[in-house]
Order: sequence, then structure tokens, then C-alpha cells
Amino acid sequence: MNILVYSGDGTSRTSLIHTVNSLRSLVGQHYDVMKIDATGLLTEPWEDSTSLLVIPGGRDLPFTRDLNGATNARIRNYVQSGGRFFGICAGAYYGSDRISFELGRSLEVQGARELKFFAGECRGAVYPGFVYESESGANAVGIQLNQEVFFRTQQKEQDAGLDFAETKVYFNGGGYFVDADKYPGTTVLAWYKKEPTQIEPDSPGLKAAMVACQVGQGLAVLTGVHPEYNAAHLDARNPEYGPQPNVVNRLLEREHERRLFLRSVLAKMGLSVAPPESVQAAVAVNGTTTGVQLPPGAIQGVPSITPLFLASVQPSYTAELSRTLLGLANGQGQIQEVNDTFQLVPSLQHTIPIHNPTTPATAPGLEQEEGEEKITKNIVLCADAPPPTTMTPEFNMAHFFQHLELTRQQQLASGIGSRFSNNTNLIFGNSLLYGQVVTSTQTMLDKNFGLCQKLPNGFVCNATIQVSGRGRGRNSWISPPGCLQFSMVLRHPVQAVHASAVFVQYLVALAVVESVCSLPGYEELPLRLKWPNDIYAEAPLDHPSQAQAATAGSSPKMIKIGGVLVNSNFDGSEFLLVIGCGVNATNPNPTTSINHLIRHYNNTTGKTLALFSQETLLAQILVKFEQFHRQFLGGNGTGFAQFEDMYYRRWLHSNAIVTLTTMTPHRRVRIKGVTLDYGLLRTVGVDEQGREEVGGEEIRLQPDGNSFDMLKGLISQKA
Repeated sequence: MNILVYSGDGTSRTSLIHTVNSLRSLVGQHYDVMKIDATGLLTEPWEDSTSLLVIPGGRDLPFTRDLNGATNARIRNYVQSGGRFFGICAGAYYGSDRISFELGRSLEVQGARELKFFAGECRGAVYPGFVYESESGANAVGIQLNQEVFFRTQQKEQDAGLDFAETKVYFNGGGYFVDADKYPGTTVLAWYKKEPTQIEPDSPGLKAAMVACQVGQGLAVLTGVHPEYNAAHLDARNPEYGPQPNVVNRLLEREHERRLFLRSVLAKMGLSVAPPESVQAAVAVNGTTTGVQLPPGAIQGVPSITPLFLASVQPSYTAELSRTLLGLANGQGQIQEVNDTFQLVPSLQHTIPIHNPTTPATAPGLEQEEGEEKITKNIVLCADAPPPTTMTPEFNMAHFFQHLELTRQQQLASGIGSRFSNNTNLIFGNSLLYGQVVTSTQTMLDKNFGLCQKLPNGFVCNATIQVSGRGRGRNSWISPPGCLQFSMVLRHPVQAVHASAVFVQYLVALAVVESVCSLPGYEELPLRLKWPNDIYAEAPLDHPSQAQAATAGSSPKMIKIGGVLVNSNFDGSEFLLVIGCGVNATNPNPTTSINHLIRHYNNTTGKTLALFSQETLLAQILVKFEQFHRQFLGGNGTGFAQFEDMYYRRWLHSNAIVTLTTMTPHRRVRIKGVTLDYGLLRTVGVDEQGREEVGGEEIRLQPDGNSFDMLKGLISQKA
């Protein structure tokens, strides 16, 4: 599931970055935190895959210009149908029934708004001095928490209770919610602490700083303050904050409370959050609590980039590849590529250096949103043997190579791999680059073309955690612990006209499913393929979605557990393909996983099928894909026709009726299959009763130009 953060015109870049980083820190192990613009909100089928929509701080008027009308209607319908909305500062003004901002000043804005999640007026700024695109009006304001909502008890969900009644958070131009306690369905979560500089200081009562509004079946939380702002990413030396000790210093003193408060708010919204013990943003120094100042590029709560280890199934392969990499390096042993810089570490016995980002940020970790991309990556060359598990505790490289060879032998013994004369002809996974925490396996290969050109066919890069994982189109792949994620290099001959490179994404997805379901005893596991390159599973009966499906009397819920991404470049007479794949292997959250399916199957059938490890599943997939790809290139020139029956047995769409929103007017069609030349989706028009139109022409769709929302039966243009 996704958390979408609006990034369209009017959004403050600073607020956007703080919002994305804080959400990734607190809920990033459960949700994919992504940006979306106005076009995406209007045209993409985002609602059913979204757990939270966030509009951060900025300017309200551009929001009204770009979102009024159809987009706002979709947002409001999403929330009323059970969705969640989080409006911060400008997003809170925008989410109210009406706005009154800086009345009587040149910045004055007032009027009605369409979302109307809060049924009253949002009025501000609460504190004077606001200036757009400036920190001169910033303040560290005190807020008093609603103890009935947040006070810690033994029964609080996800241990979301708090043991403090007030804290300080960042403020810059926010409003308050007038008479919030008078509106049904509205709960005040926090109030501004009354101070002399506050607007209307003589008015009775405290002003509501944050409210939760029940909207149909959904929930909207609106806040005039910025609980997402991490003080460790603010530069106290900025003269706009004034002389030290200033706003930043005061915020740093309460940073730990700020993070716990935001975590609790997200938990109250029904989101899965990081455990309390991981939400540590302050340390005691000489008895005084102070904020932790992170190095540039670091994100509080997001794990740091770790070294990459290069090893091979045979030491000679590592030696040859090491010579190639050293040939690309400068005198300091660095490979300086377009997107990344890699530092070669000659052996496990050498000291692994610590690097800071190559491009300093004026505000630590802020101006460079993806600072990890600028950090030099260490590649440790393991010439003699894979590294010990003390250095790679989440992935046993030696175990992987052992299982890779065993799987190859089993393929040969079964006759499936008889076309390979011996194991030395099998190449996928022979060399492996592994990192426990990386930016993105796909980016490190695809965006560094000079390096990628020199890597051998079948080279694999895998990771336990990706902090900037890439997916198809605007999507990215979530990487919770237990998700198998890897990228591999494939050299595909251009002259193989019978074997279009378009089918590679189909073959990889099919290989993932068949690597499991072709094993004896595993045939009935409900793994399926969704066009063009997603892997789905029938949710186990203990999954919450199945209870919903049973209540609605619908068919079993299908949920995504994996996906494939293929990027291509030309290299002489070959396509140089970088294939990325992520599949939930051992983790039950945020959807389900292969091992969860196996456990459920064992429980319901009494069988004892073995679970997969990351190492064994990766080996199975690589061997299966290599078998498929060689068969694809050979096969007497029949290409994908050899896999047609197998593919259709696994896919979800046979005879399904969908609506093509890419056509005007929209068109109802029945899915017939894929073409065998370029892998286009074949459809034919149907009438309202689902009958195929007599003499109707076949409508064909490209896999890279369309987005298929299976849950809604829509095929829309991919933005």
C-alpha cells in the first residue's frame, strides 16, 4: 500500500522533504511513501492502493487552481469511502470549509474551499511575522495535547500512548480551527499554548492546533503546526532564525517528543508505525537532552547505507571482475560514474572507509532530498571467499552460492536443463554484489552505464533494504524486511527478431511464480501474474482483506506481492537490460508473502512444505529465468509461443472485462491475451451485457504505456 504526498505547484519544497522523510522514517517499513502531482491525482487509479493522502505546507491558492473540481471530488470520495487524509499547514487550510489568512495584509487570502473535511473556518496566521519562502516567521510553539486521546495506558494500540502532556513543534504561518469543539465528528488533538504574541490574545479558551475529522467512513487530520519538521535537519546558523539559541535550538530540545507525537498521530489514524524504541531522536549529554545533529544526507530513522560485498561462485570469477573494476577506477581506487561514486576496497582485511555526501547541503539532510545518492558506495572485493555472516547478517552469500549450484544440478538431473552441457554454461548469479542497506539496486546498475557495460551477463545485485527503490512509471517498490529485491544484467541479442526484448518482463515474472509452483508439493500455492509485470497472490484466509471479501460475498482478494522493472540500453549488437525484481519472500506485511502462503497452506492441509530463505528463493528464480531465457532465444524461432500456455495458466485476466479509459469515450473490452510478436495486450469490444461486438476490431495496448488497475477493472494511460 502507498502513502501519497502531494508535490504539485504550491507545495513548499522544504515541507515536502520533511514530510516524505518523516513518513519514511516512521512508517516506511510498512508503506511505500511516494510523491504525486495534480495530474496523477486526476488521471491515475490511486485510491484503492493508498492508505494515506498528504497535502503538506506551502501555498493554498495554487492548490485550489490545480485541484478544484474533479480532483477534489475524487479526494473527498476517497476519504468518505474509508481513506485517510493528512493536511499540514497550507494543506490544513485547504482541507477546511473556509479559510481566513492574514486578513488586512497584502498576503490576505479568504474564501470557501471544496474539501470541507473540517466543517468550520481555519484562521491564521496564529503568530505574526509570516513571510513566504522564508524562515524569518518561523517559531518553536508550544502545543498542549489532548490527554484523552494520547495519554498512555496499557491498552493503547501499537503502544501509541504518550507520557507527556505538551511539547514544542515547528510553526510558520499556520492557522487554528475556529470553534472546533462545536462541530460533530471533530476531535481536537492539540491546542496552541496561549502566549502573548498569539493573535487575539484576549480571546477565551485555547485555539485548536490539530483536529481529527470523521468524514463518512474515513478520517482527515488537519494541523496548523508542522509535526513533520525534524529539527536536526534545520540549520541553526541560518540568520533568518536569529542569533543562537534560536528556534532550532528550542526545537532540538524537544525533538524526541516531536517524533513520538507524530508517530502517535499516525497510529491513531490506523497506520502501522515503527516501534517506539526505534523512534529515538535525542540523547542525554551531561544530563541535558539535546538533539542529534545528523551528517548531511542522513535521514533520522532511515538506516545508513552499508558496504557492498562482491563475491562469486568461483574465486576466479571474482578475480577477473575485480581486474575489470580496477581498470575503471582512478588512482584513489574510485569509480566515478554519472549517478554514483564507488570506492573499491581491495579485500575484507582492508579498512572500509566512511564517506560523507560529495555535495554538502546548506541544511543537513534537507537540500539534498536523496542524499544517499551522493554518498560514495564502498565495494569490498571478496577474492577468496564470500564474506562471513558477521559482515552480512541478513544474507548468507556462501549459502546462496551453494544453493545456486545445487539448483542447477537438480535442473540438469531432471532433464529440464539438458540443453546445458554442464554447470559452467550457467551464468546467472555467478557473481553477486550484495549490500544490507543500499539506495536502489536498479539505480546503481541502470544509472551508471559505463560501469554496467563492463559487468558480465547474469551479474546480480541484491539488498536487504532499499531506501530509494524504483518501480515502473512513477511507482517505487517498498522494501520491508523479508522482501527479496535484486537487479540483474541481461545481454539480449538485437537480431533475435523472434524473441522481442519486451517479453523479458513477462519471463521474469513467470520465472518467479514457476520457481515456487513448479516444485513438488508447491503446485497449489495461489501465485498469479498481473499484466504486464506484477506478481499477485490470493490472500490467505487469515488476511483482513479476506474477511472483507467474505462479508461482501465477493471472490477471494488478490493482493500484490511483487513486481518487475526492465530498463534497456543499446550496447553494440545487444540490448543491455537491467532487470529489477522485488517479491515479498518471508515478510507477512504489508500485504503477504510467499512464506506466509506456505504456512497457511501447511496449516490447512496438514502438509509440511519447507519455507524459503532469501538465499534459496533467489537461486531458484535465477536458475528458472535463465532456463526460460535460453529457451526463449532458441525454440526453433517460436519465441514466446513456447510459454503461452504456462503464462495463461498463471495470469489473472482470461476473459476479464475492463474499461479502457485511454479512449474517448471510454470503451468496455474483453481481454483475450497477448500478441506473440511484441507482447501487446489483446482486447475486443463488448456491449453492456458483455457480448463481443460482431465484426469488432481487436484493440491492442502497449505494456509500457498503460496502467492496469485490476481492482477497478480500468486500463488508464500511464503518466
